Amino acid sequence: MITYLIYAEPVKTPWRKLYVLAIAVAFSWLGNELTTFSVILRDKDVIGPGGVSIYLLAFGIPSIVMAPIAGWITDRFTTRQVILPSLFVMGATSLSLTANLPIWWTPLALTISAFAATLVGPASQAAQVAVTEKADIPRVTGLMQSMSAAGMLFAPALGGILVATTGYFWPFVIDAISFWLLGVVFVAINLNRKGVGGENGQKVSLTAGFKFVFSDRLIRALLILVSVLVVSLSSFNVGEVFLIKDELHASTLIYGIVGALYAGGTILGSALTALIKLEIRFHALATVIAMTVLSFTILGFSQVGSWFVAMLLALTTGVASAFLNTYAIGIIMSRSPEDSLGRVNAVVQAMINFGFVLGVIVSGVSISFAGVRSVLLVGGILSILTVVMLGPEVVRAGRDHKD
Repeated sequence: MITYLIYAEPVKTPWRKLYVLAIAVAFSWLGNELTTFSVILRDKDVIGPGGVSIYLLAFGIPSIVMAPIAGWITDRFTTRQVILPSLFVMGATSLSLTANLPIWWTPLALTISAFAATLVGPASQAAQVAVTEKADIPRVTGLMQSMSAAGMLFAPALGGILVATTGYFWPFVIDAISFWLLGVVFVAINLNRKGVGGENGQKVSLTAGFKFVFSDRLIRALLILVSVLVVSLSSFNVGEVFLIKDELHASTLIYGIVGALYAGGTILGSALTALIKLEIRFHALATVIAMTVLSFTILGFSQVGSWFVAMLLALTTGVASAFLNTYAIGIIMSRSPEDSLGRVNAVVQAMINFGFVLGVIVSGVSISFAGVRSVLLVGGILSILTVVMLGPEVVRAGRDHKD
């Protein structure tokens, strides 16, 4: 998944511009989720669990391959120079899915789009940090996450309606338009982070992001925990459609509602993080608690027997994900040096996506042989054990976390 956030010198946070951007972000996430929803639903019976895994791998592998160069490009050039061509490519690949092309084109198109997204994510996140005061980072993160979730909230239900009434054409068109519109808005609000190696000729090191991430005890511990946890949690990404559609015999609309409730939980969780205003020294503890809740929801999905329970679990998963994302991103952004933000973000994405890719590969193969419920059960148990073993180090390292 792509987080479209924006950050330069810590001056007064331009809230009006960020609110406008957040609306565009919501529409972009609506389109993005429409495509993900539609391609998996369209092709699942042809490609099976292994094929769904390949589709998901198309989202994850590029960020691992591109981590060093994506971070370097993000910090070397202006945000606008990086983001605008990337969004154009992403829109074009989404639009290509409307054509009656061979099925092999779908994972290729998703991969091309994901390569472009490896530049959009770190660049936009770094731009956000550049224009946001440190004290406002959690609030801005919550704003962007809430709006992203709002777009996601409507995507599954809208996707179900569009597919049921008009087929698979309009979801891909809406996605393409959403990417291009985000580029237009980005120019219109004039948010732009300058490249580090621009006028003064400063040399931009490819490895600065890796060096910083592994030298900071809290970020290192947090990323190791999240990356390992994602390996186990990925079983749900692969298995959700098979659990809801095949095991629970739900309609496309019900499947869409389950996804919408996850997004609704994310909005609720983001709103709660803004209301609670948790002291920064407790942010690491909050991330570990959120990870624990996520682990138990995956375990719950393995035993679910009705759509209603699945909906409640989806809502809970969304709330926990919001807490995890808000506080984890806040920790990383507030502790990272401004001139290496792009490279740090690229490393973060690469580490998390490495765990995601590994988990998707294992889950796709396992579901084909053992069934979705068994894989979710094992994934939930492994997730709980991961938090028990690695969570305490994150909590200990987070006690000294300050503004």
